[in-house]
Amino acid sequence: MSRAANDVSDLALENEQVCDAANLIDSAALHYLEKPGATLRQAIEASCDQDVDDVLGWIQD
Repeated sequence: MSRAANDVSDLALENEQVCDAANLIDSAALHYLEKPGATLRQAIEASCDQDVDDVLGWIQD
């Protein structure tokens, strides 16, 4: 997952939203492996020191 996220990010170095989304998918997927019933918000809370709405705002228009 991490390698795939890095590869996607490398393709879109100029697009911060794509990079943020790829990293978020990576983090969430790893969290889901450990806790299959978790929500995206729970995955963000577990892996980021930032406010969930701020993190989601990075990838939203």
